[in-house]
Amino acid sequence: MKKIFKLMLGLLMAAILVTPQWGFAKSYKLRLQCVYPEKAYAGQSTKFFAQKVEELTQGNVKIKIFWPGQLVKTKEAFDALEKGMIDAYSGSMLYFAGFVPEVNCEWLPFGWQDTGQALEVYRDNGWLDLMRKATIKHGVHYVAPLCVASMGLITKFPVRTVEDMKGRKIRAVGMEAKIMDVLGAAPVAIAGAEQYMALKRGTVEGTDYPFYTIGKYKFYEVCNYIIRPAFHTPGIIEILINQQVYSALPRQYQEAIDKAGWLAFERTVELSPQWDERAYQVCKEKGVEIIDLAPAELQRFRQATLPLWEKVAKKSEICSDLVKNLKAYLEAKGIKLQ
Repeated sequence: MKKIFKLMLGLLMAAILVTPQWGFAKSYKLRLQCVYPEKAYAGQSTKFFAQKVEELTQGNVKIKIFWPGQLVKTKEAFDALEKGMIDAYSGSMLYFAGFVPEVNCEWLPFGWQDTGQALEVYRDNGWLDLMRKATIKHGVHYVAPLCVASMGLITKFPVRTVEDMKGRKIRAVGMEAKIMDVLGAAPVAIAGAEQYMALKRGTVEGTDYPFYTIGKYKFYEVCNYIIRPAFHTPGIIEILINQQVYSALPRQYQEAIDKAGWLAFERTVELSPQWDERAYQVCKEKGVEIIDLAPAELQRFRQATLPLWEKVAKKSEICSDLVKNLKAYLEAKGIKLQ
């Protein structure tokens, strides 16, 4: 009996040591660089993600968030992530489009029309898997997208037709600059922190930026119009993790991280329209006119920017699949691209 008792006790102790719910599982601490301030919408979404990871892993995976510039500079973040200098990243991959051209597909003008459509594209139409294929080539696991509200034209002049854009100086960088170019505007590369003064001085006549900045950045003091629909409804950023770090985690923790990312995405799907509504309320309070493009004119904007879709599609095989996929989705929704 004593031998049997000792054997059973030994087996029980072994089970306690290897079973996570008993509290003796190995713990992990990950360092995540967020490129947005803690109080920004994206910063709050990142905190929600980290909290959910800790909750879903019973505290065995903890993510410490570092805010802008605390670990690495924003433009160096993807390289640092790829090399394992940081474990995870929250922010836009547009900074790294030279490495991951597929990110431009997430910012094609006049793609999904609302957050619900964005959710369907990633969840039901293969986009999450395709974006993971795009980043895995760089040793990076794509956890989930995050919505960051609508992003479009905030201007000093009215825009009701494509012709109204001709020759206008608009603050835009990266993909946004390409959009301005195909619309006939003159993109001007100015740092985000400098655009208020540039708008005030007339260095630029508008910006392509999230609508909520009309209030948060006090753009209502230097601009008179918001044009709807936005180019991106909503804009998308990403949560990423180093693939080696991710692969070294037990399967249940990998699944927890992916689930936490998706829960964070679903949260932004719900909140993003609220962020837009707050921006529109500020417009009403501050006398900023909201211009809604007429359906026929919106179609002209779509047609003017469609060559950009074709150009992006040629960047890689995955880009081609993403663009083809999105076109099919929109056409199934009765949205004519041409």
